[in-house]
Amino acid sequence: MIAYQFVPASTFEEALANLYDIVSMLRSPEGCPWDREQKPYDVARALLDETYEYIDALRSGESDAVCEEIGDMLLNTFMIIHMHEQNKNFTPVEPINAVCEKLIRRHPHVFSDAHAHDSTQVLGLWNSIKESVEGKKADKDDIFSRIPTSLPQLEEAWEIQKCMKKVGFDWPDITGVIEKVHEEIGELEEAIGDAVFDQGHVEEELGDVLFAVVNLARYLKISPSVALHRSNRKVRNRFNRLASIARARNVELSGEHVDELNEIWESIKVDER
Repeated sequence: MIAYQFVPASTFEEALANLYDIVSMLRSPEGCPWDREQKPYDVARALLDETYEYIDALRSGESDAVCEEIGDMLLNTFMIIHMHEQNKNFTPVEPINAVCEKLIRRHPHVFSDAHAHDSTQVLGLWNSIKESVEGKKADKDDIFSRIPTSLPQLEEAWEIQKCMKKVGFDWPDITGVIEKVHEEIGELEEAIGDAVFDQGHVEEELGDVLFAVVNLARYLKISPSVALHRSNRKVRNRFNRLASIARARNVELSGEHVDELNEIWESIKVDER
């Protein structure tokens, strides 16, 4: 057992020190076996989960839930930093110094004499500094070489489209983007309706539909992952309500009662509006 008495902090600096101290104790030989077994990749995935929980809390409008989820995000971030410190990769100060220097370097319109009057000019400066000052340029034979290979597929599609936009290959307005979605759906329907069903061809066309939908999300400045996460939550809540109503009406959740279940589903949708 570790003899530790937590004292709530009164300053930001003390609060950060408290959290890092607790993380360090959890990872120590006298600490928690489960925490010691975790690797940076494990905690990175947990950080992604906590980020979505934070988004859910934001949507709920509950301040206490938002506060809690921010704490969980900080916990996982500090845990990753401490793991790298244990592995002697770097000290906790180094990544913080690095990001501070980067923020100052990439905001010359704030910390120097450059000028940027709108977000478009800001992004232009940002990308110019990344390439010309920091040397973060795409491989000349692969315009997409700067895209992380570990990205989930929706995010990878988004980043591919952003790279294409940077060189001017983009739709002039949203009309073309929407038409492209309809076009790809039409091609998918044709593939499904072919006399000889080709699974590989259908898969390819379905992928094109998803890519086009991600492009629409990018054009609307809506994260496709966040939008899908929101829909997943909505369907889960709606279907749980359906199941509850069905139980109350003695309606079994089965294909034999699909008409009754659809009626309940539609009534829930109307009620949500």
